[in-house]
Amino acid sequence: MYTCFDIAKQFLKLAREDGEVVEPMKLLKLTYIAHGWYLGFFDKPLIKNTVQAWKYGPVIPELYHVIKRFGFGNVEIEIIDLYSENKLSNTDKSFIKTIWNTYKGFTGLQLSTKTHMKNTPWDEAYDPKIYHKTISNELIKEHYKKLIDERR
Repeated sequence: MYTCFDIAKQFLKLAREDGEVVEPMKLLKLTYIAHGWYLGFFDKPLIKNTVQAWKYGPVIPELYHVIKRFGFGNVEIEIIDLYSENKLSNTDKSFIKTIWNTYKGFTGLQLSTKTHMKNTPWDEAYDPKIYHKTISNELIKEHYKKLIDERR
């Protein structure tokens, strides 16, 4: 299992290879989406960090607090590198590349919209009376398994 920073760093590397840049919201949502698909396919978490239901969608607080300084600008890989702990396996690098290739054309706002639609883990967990409620990995896994089943 990795930290959210390990996964975010890999997305930033892939973006750099493609000559693209990634703003904070997009990086947050890509990391969350990768975690969801990983739970759905492999029945185990990709990241050890907690996901929370915030007003505007699912958030990984540790990642958010490090990258929010970039505002609407591009996240610098050197900042994420300071927090990254693990090297990804080749299999997991390939998995992250698949997620990148699938979602790189979306903006952060478009990904945010996707992650807090009706019947998503965020929708089921969000409660405006409970500040930053945790979204369980089980709930995320069930959602992504359903998406996988729908595609078969």
